[in-house]
Amino acid sequence: MHRRGLFLTFAAIVTLSACSSSPTVSTDVAPGANFSAYKTFSFVAEAPRGADPVSVERIQQDVGSALSGKGYTQGQPGDLTVVTRVGAQNRTQVNTWGYWGLRTDVYQYTEGQLAVDVFDTKTRQPLWHGQAEERIDPNKTDPAAISAAVASVMSSFPAHG
Repeated sequence: MHRRGLFLTFAAIVTLSACSSSPTVSTDVAPGANFSAYKTFSFVAEAPRGADPVSVERIQQDVGSALSGKGYTQGQPGDLTVVTRVGAQNRTQVNTWGYWGLRTDVYQYTEGQLAVDVFDTKTRQPLWHGQAEERIDPNKTDPAAISAAVASVMSSFPAHG
């Protein structure tokens, strides 16, 4: 009985930790990109089709603040062109476990994705890509979670100079 109780406790911890997620962040820099050559940035003006324009504006403000904090200035047109994208995908997670009997739990959730792409405005060459993925509630916008995801993504963006 002690083994079964220990296993159930472990299963509960795994389940709870899977529900409370922080964004999974990844970034990539183009080989040879020299960010000291860039001083200004601008955004692609149009919100992606089907996206919440308020959330897109919030994301652009947060990205702009992060870039300003790294020594860049917003200007039209900028040396850097910034494109932000958001998306969501329904996912299903199936967990099978059990010591004396087989139990299957099915979790359905929505995974949100935030991507920031930065290009050289003149050459249109990609310079930097960052993205965050996290479980979200598609029916409720969470401004704090959006800001935290942007901060996580932009933390590795190269500083100017």
